[in-house]
Amino acid sequence: MTQNQSQGVLFRRIYEFEDPSGTLIAAKAPQTGTADLFDGTAIIVKPNQCAVLIYKGQIADILPAGTHFAKTENIPIITRLANWKFGLESPLRAEIWFFSGNVFTARRWGTTQPIVLNLAETGPTPLRAFGNYNVVIRDPKKVYLNLIGSRTSFDITDMEDFIQGQIVELFPQALATIKNLETLGTERDAVSKKLEALITTELSNFGVQVQKIQVLSILPPQEVIQALDAKGAMKVLGNQKEYLVYKAANSLDAMGDHATGNPMQMMLGLMMGKGLMGMGEREREREEKTQPDLRACVGCKNPLGKDHKFCPNCGRAA
Repeated sequence: MTQNQSQGVLFRRIYEFEDPSGTLIAAKAPQTGTADLFDGTAIIVKPNQCAVLIYKGQIADILPAGTHFAKTENIPIITRLANWKFGLESPLRAEIWFFSGNVFTARRWGTTQPIVLNLAETGPTPLRAFGNYNVVIRDPKKVYLNLIGSRTSFDITDMEDFIQGQIVELFPQALATIKNLETLGTERDAVSKKLEALITTELSNFGVQVQKIQVLSILPPQEVIQALDAKGAMKVLGNQKEYLVYKAANSLDAMGDHATGNPMQMMLGLMMGKGLMGMGEREREREEKTQPDLRACVGCKNPLGKDHKFCPNCGRAA
């Protein structure tokens, strides 16, 4: 750490925290060792910040925004813990942690592995999802005790990794509102609200609040989407044979000019079309064979069988 970097800056017994990058949630000042608090030492806490003083591994005081001098009336708790009297040459040694109160916006989350949801029409179906959220520190004390540990700084990347794990763990509960694939798009808002309620309760123990969590997409695997597309096309076209002809036509159309220069692709397309047409012709032949060979009486128009020589209705010769 140098005097111009964003961690803690010590200059004439002044400790303050700046972060031009806007990515740090908390940082220790100084980065290594402890802060020496002499009589008159100033701790400058900027707007939308707070400073946590750590003495012998315990949180001794939390300073709000403002300029704080190391005097008994300014930092009462730490002076009582240390039984420290000012004016001595030896300083009071403590850690100073500066916390940002900024809202970190548009952080992304996503399911690293598919989440299996049991749906009415497809049974166990793997689903993937992604979205975004905002996050802010509400209780620096809880963050320090539960998340920071032995680090010397804690940035938004560290927080994202933590929240990502919490979202993936809670997301199956939020998905329970979805009953079938047809409502995946319309139920995103309901899933978002359910997920935000779950994650808010969980993260309150860590001093963190997630705001405006959004589920931007929930999708099954590509093969499931293709199967649903085929099912919908068959409903529109009426039967499987017509659907296959439709698919063959689309395949040839998709080949376009590429098929013209590739005899093999042209042959495959023609064979597919011929096969489908032949399948239709064979179906018609089977239907004709199953139909009885009927004719009508010339006189009374009564149906006559193939072997009838006289009409059983009027007796006229067939």
